[in-house]
Amino acid sequence: MTDHDLVANIHRRMDSQDEMLREIRDKVVDNSARFDEHLKAEKEVKPAIEELLALWKGSKIIIPALASIAAMAWAVFSWAKDHIK
Repeated sequence: MTDHDLVANIHRRMDSQDEMLREIRDKVVDNSARFDEHLKAEKEVKPAIEELLALWKGSKIIIPALASIAAMAWAVFSWAKDHIK
């Protein structure tokens, strides 16, 4: 391969890189408008998500409490069934 061929190859690759960079720039510009829409939607949805997270965190406490209450009720029922006749 001659020096001329190497330089031509480098120029061809640089031209393709320029085209790829233009495509990337166009996509970034297009996505910036979508990003603004996403931020607006986030402002609307964020309170609902925070409420769901609060309920989920609360359920971590409530579910074991309800399970233990149900177990106690079952134990009382079983004891009463065996001992009260």
